[in-house]
Amino acid sequence: RARTLQRHFWLPYLVLDPLVNQYKVLTVTHKHVPVEQLKHYIIDSDKSSPEFGHKLHFIKQNMQLDELMYLNTCNRVTYFFTTKNQLGSGFTANFFKTINPAFEACNAVNSNMYEGVEALEHLCEVSASLDSMVVGEREIIRQLRVAYDDSNNLKLTGDDIRLAMKMLIPAAKKIYSETKIAEKPISVVSLAALQLKALKLSPEAKIIFIGAGETITNMSTYLLDMGFKNFVVFNRTLANAEKLAQAIKGKAYPLSELANYTAGFDVIITSTGSAKKEITAPIYQKLVGSNKDKKVIIDLAIPLDTDESIITDFNVTYIKIDTLRAIAQKNLSSRKAEVLKAKHLVHEFVKEFQAVYVERMVEKAHSIIPIKLNEIRTKAVEEVYAKEIATLDDNAKEVVDKLLDYMEKKYLALTMAASKDAMRHKH
Repeated sequence: RARTLQRHFWLPYLVLDPLVNQYKVLTVTHKHVPVEQLKHYIIDSDKSSPEFGHKLHFIKQNMQLDELMYLNTCNRVTYFFTTKNQLGSGFTANFFKTINPAFEACNAVNSNMYEGVEALEHLCEVSASLDSMVVGEREIIRQLRVAYDDSNNLKLTGDDIRLAMKMLIPAAKKIYSETKIAEKPISVVSLAALQLKALKLSPEAKIIFIGAGETITNMSTYLLDMGFKNFVVFNRTLANAEKLAQAIKGKAYPLSELANYTAGFDVIITSTGSAKKEITAPIYQKLVGSNKDKKVIIDLAIPLDTDESIITDFNVTYIKIDTLRAIAQKNLSSRKAEVLKAKHLVHEFVKEFQAVYVERMVEKAHSIIPIKLNEIRTKAVEEVYAKEIATLDDNAKEVVDKLLDYMEKKYLALTMAASKDAMRHKH
């Protein structure tokens, strides 16, 4: 807690901390381990299988958790849970041992545990993409929603996580709308797509992809969304080219056939990771043939796939990764300036959440009162004052009922308001 107090000593909501101490977040992200190692921390079962739910229920029961929500994305594994138990020093190691008994590297060093205010604050930062590999990526909101729905459908969650998620999603949307963290793209692929869009090419434009890795695959998704539909894929491994071509309804060829392709093109997008130039001047001359129209080359390779002489000797618009990276870095700097504003909104969310949580606690505590009041009323009417009420006519009995109803409603409202007011003054 010393670290938390030092970081937030000026925030008045810290005095409310004990009220939300049951909230915990245990997470492993790209910041802790290489992305390919995240598989050791996940629930290794298909989400649609009964085994998936059984494993999560086993974790919940074995670790004595009250509620549990599981989030797994390409760069993070997060367990959001509640428990009123104190977490011992071996909790994290036991938690991951429950998930994956065979993986001994699962330990506290490779993860972060957040409790109480810090847990809520962290989850808000996650939902607003402040903790993501790409700050400003809105996809995390959808992923959180799906994670909650899945956990809720498995009956792993309850009122506490429901309340947190009910407020987290609007808080994240508010951060996106009131800051500029998502305003300028910082992905090289998205920037390349935007530059291509600015050229206003026909949807019928012929596009050649050279390579079939993650960069080209992501680029193809953008182009499909933009309405392009005429694709050809060249790749060293033909099977990978065919897989991508099938997904985008294009044609596939081995990279060795690039120099023999004569069907024409408007755009070349390349990203191979090859040490040599894949688009040489002689190959490009064969590709372009006698066509003098201006072509577009987007080179996203490191090192570049395009021979420099092509840019000077041919009619071409050339977009290279170095230029896009410079724009991305500038945009990233702009986003970082907005992060401080976003962090302030995160603090505001935590304060607001605790105020709402206080009221929810009072409502839950008062839920027994109507039952007890009805018991008291029944005893008064049927036992304590039964003889007196028996002497009344129907009109008088109706007045007594109305009076009791009125007093009951006013009492409930008064005790609820007084309790909430007392809680606010106390904290």
